[in-house]
Amino acid sequence: MIATTKIRVRYKDTDCMKVVYYGNYLTYFEVARVEFLRQQGHAMSEVDQKVRMPVVEASVRYHKPAVLDDLLEARCWIAERKRASFRFGYELLNEQGERVATGFTLHACWDPSSSKMIAVPDWLAKALSMGGPEMAPQTPPRSEAPRRSRGAPLSTDHPSSR
Repeated sequence: MIATTKIRVRYKDTDCMKVVYYGNYLTYFEVARVEFLRQQGHAMSEVDQKVRMPVVEASVRYHKPAVLDDLLEARCWIAERKRASFRFGYELLNEQGERVATGFTLHACWDPSSSKMIAVPDWLAKALSMGGPEMAPQTPPRSEAPRRSRGAPLSTDHPSSR
């Protein structure tokens, strides 16, 4: 399943050139991630009471600048799920359908009552695998081939490079 939500670029998110400051793309990914969970029937306010999901790795690839007042479509899906971790994939598109940014966040699970890392709880694992036994593709269906310089290796860890 690929969840989508809309995000309007606000003035506070931009630099002096009215371009989204690079670090704010991770905030947009968070908005998409929270909406993914909500669309699976799990409000973040409830999830946070049961389990914490610290980000242990994050990556953003910038394709085209987002600017003040752009209306972005944020897309989020489960790119990978293991016993004790899972990876969300993200894609941000502008109103013209052009790719603005792609990336991922890798999460672990932490039990707030025991203060220990744990395996993905069954109820969360079910939400993370909704949509059938095969998880959503690491690259969204409308992705274009990634660009790379001549002779540069193509990373296989990044969702947009598949």
